[in-house]
Amino acid sequence: MTEAGTPAGTQAGPLDRPTAQNMWARARGLLLAPSEEWRLIDAERPTLRQLFVRWVLPLTVFFFLAQAIGSMAFPVRVEGVASAPSAVRALSIIFFGTLFMLGGVWGAAWVIDRLAPAFGGRRDFMSALKLAAYAGTGLWLSGVFGLFPSISLLGVLGIVSFYTLYRGLPLLMKSDGDRALPYAALVIAACAVIGVVLMTLSGCLTVVAPTSRVAAPVAAPVIAPAAPVKAADPSAPIDIEKFRRLMPDAIPGGWVRAGMTFRNSGALGVSGRTLEAVYERERQRLYIRLIDVGPEGAAKMVEDRQALHPARRDADGHVGYAAEGERFLITEESRNAGVARAVTIVRNRVALALEGTGGVTMNELTSAQGLVDMERVDQVARGL
Repeated sequence: MTEAGTPAGTQAGPLDRPTAQNMWARARGLLLAPSEEWRLIDAERPTLRQLFVRWVLPLTVFFFLAQAIGSMAFPVRVEGVASAPSAVRALSIIFFGTLFMLGGVWGAAWVIDRLAPAFGGRRDFMSALKLAAYAGTGLWLSGVFGLFPSISLLGVLGIVSFYTLYRGLPLLMKSDGDRALPYAALVIAACAVIGVVLMTLSGCLTVVAPTSRVAAPVAAPVIAPAAPVKAADPSAPIDIEKFRRLMPDAIPGGWVRAGMTFRNSGALGVSGRTLEAVYERERQRLYIRLIDVGPEGAAKMVEDRQALHPARRDADGHVGYAAEGERFLITEESRNAGVARAVTIVRNRVALALEGTGGVTMNELTSAQGLVDMERVDQVARGL
């Protein structure tokens, strides 16, 4: 054992015998005595399989697994609705995140190798790969803070990976010591770009069905009591709890509610504070959204939407607009895309927006809309 704690005199160092003790000694050396550890790593000759399977893969899986466990155990709570990823989404995040992180390590090695001559170093892809694989240790271990979202900001300690890389460049790539700082900074900048691209791709590929946990069991649509209720301030935001009670538990025809989330972005061209329930049936999805469009109302938004998507009816489907008393209806169907949408704006304040994908028909959308108590929606829109 060396002073840093890593076994010496082996072809691949601790990767020859990847016991917990050997792996921890390597990680500790990289974090606490990087220069000494890099000298050992420079003399080692691990195979690609050893480097990726025995070092990079376990650490990246740990990083994403910790984030997933933390977000499921401690869901984010917004106005009575706690949103956490489903088990399927968590597994997809771990899988694709790990896959693209492995690609990111390879990309980082390519950058390190290509930049070496510009900073007085020599090109050696295997040395660059060892640098990329081992320098990320601090970042991956910082994923432990993701287990507890309340302290997740401590994950910024993963920046120690920059210092680890900075200390390793002159030793493995033989670059000028006085130019190691700009070399490391340029590598990190390039890796940041690679990371953004890969994480964006990862986000696009992960399963997007969320699981929601609510503050109380979701009940069937509740009818307001007959006794008169004093109207609230019309300029005040609508209590999201009122929206939550209007969402049906399930929809006839095999639809099961998969999740409920809150956001401020709106949907289907109507902006505002939104509660969204997602229902699933095989490969089809149906979304029911209740949107508080605010005291200014939705008239301007409807006008803009009509300008962008004028009414039409053709072989593919239709776009329609109609006024019915205190309600304004928007319907849209595209048979080629397999999408149907329906928006009902009540008293220019609350929008009930439904959307079906995967071949959901307008008739199915209309049936789902019938499960929402429109009388109660009207009362909510009036501030009751």
